[in-house]
Amino acid sequence: MESIKLKFAFAFALLLGVSNCYGQNWNEIFRQKKTQQKYLLQQILALEVYASYLKKGYEIVDGGLQTIRDFTNGEFSLHNAFISSLKKVSPAVRNDLRVVEIIEMQVNIGREFNGIKANPNLSVSNQLYIQNVRENLWEESLKDLEELLMVITSGKIEMSDDERIERLNRVYFSMRDKSAFTQNFISEISRFTRQKEMEIRSIEQTRNNYGIRE
Repeated sequence: MESIKLKFAFAFALLLGVSNCYGQNWNEIFRQKKTQQKYLLQQILALEVYASYLKKGYEIVDGGLQTIRDFTNGEFSLHNAFISSLKKVSPAVRNDLRVVEIIEMQVNIGREFNGIKANPNLSVSNQLYIQNVRENLWEESLKDLEELLMVITSGKIEMSDDERIERLNRVYFSMRDKSAFTQNFISEISRFTRQKEMEIRSIEQTRNNYGIRE
């Protein structure tokens, strides 16, 4: 069990680490074929573990990130069977940039929600509603990730390259819709919290003007 947590922690940290560099050196990464393959394989490796254990909840993520301090290279297996399965799929599928973009959108969805979960201007009912939306999005996103795994690896399901590309395209647009919804939803939440902040400041200013104390 501890080994599984370490693998998950490494993969999740890898996801976050690679996603942080998108804005800085993403174009440079894909100018070089070898570098592209390296980063793509890393992303897919992270995706495999990420999709497999996401249903177990955020506790594993939090605990895993704590135990990652004890991680050494000798304790981590690169899932050779998975990598071999990936290599059997046509490069047109496994090297499709949409694979990485799907993962990026999934990571960004989580990051967007993490930015609002501790806002003091949200009531308990507001927070419960947001949590419900978040959980539904995660559940639907997980289905997309599982579909993606079937598309980019051999042995999961027999498909032609054309069928894989078609399903990859479907997953891409599905995740893009979720990403767009998340951005709009978070934007509305941000607007709402700003409005609440203005109302609170206005009330405090009125109290100060009239010398009203709580």
